[in-house]
Amino acid sequence: MSEKSRKYLESSIKKYLDDLSFKLPAPGGGSAAALTSSVGVALLSMVANFTVGKKGYEWFQDEIKDILKKLSTAGEQLQILIDEDVAAYSKLSDAYKTPKEDALKNGKIQQALKNALSIPARIFEISVEAIPLAERLSEIGNKNLISDVACGLSILHAGIESAKFNIDINLKFMDDVDFVKEMKTKYEKIMKDAFEEIEKIIKKTEVKL
Repeated sequence: MSEKSRKYLESSIKKYLDDLSFKLPAPGGGSAAALTSSVGVALLSMVANFTVGKKGYEWFQDEIKDILKKLSTAGEQLQILIDEDVAAYSKLSDAYKTPKEDALKNGKIQQALKNALSIPARIFEISVEAIPLAERLSEIGNKNLISDVACGLSILHAGIESAKFNIDINLKFMDDVDFVKEMKTKYEKIMKDAFEEIEKIIKKTEVKL
């Protein structure tokens, strides 16, 4: 991503939230989903950081460091997607503005929809991949921060669901019926399994609170 396109990643939280609330075409739900999941992952990273080097957790240090590395990568990717969703929406908007006389208009729109779809799909996938890391943190992470593991998972739940809504809205306007059916089936199944897993882990953490 170019420096020019890092509009929100390099700005204040207030700037982002103000723009999100104003009458602007973007940022919108997809970008907000990326921000939401990045907050969930950041909380999990905090738990891992408070476990690294802590007395009583020596046996798990290598595993905790590996978890932290994976969470850091996930967080960086999600932060970039905050701005990439804004850029994808801009390209989709431009495609819809193509003159009616242009025979390639629909093709441009369909391609822009697929490009726009790829952003929430990536947000969704990165968020889901963080769930087993959270589960392991609930088992070997700093016990004083078990509530933060639960909070991180709850926030990831919102990020995943929000990303799914944005996947669905892009699929709604696609002409490729088989592709739409395949994507809907794929992400509905993954989301169902992910939410069941999150619920199971949170119930385990509640016992420790």
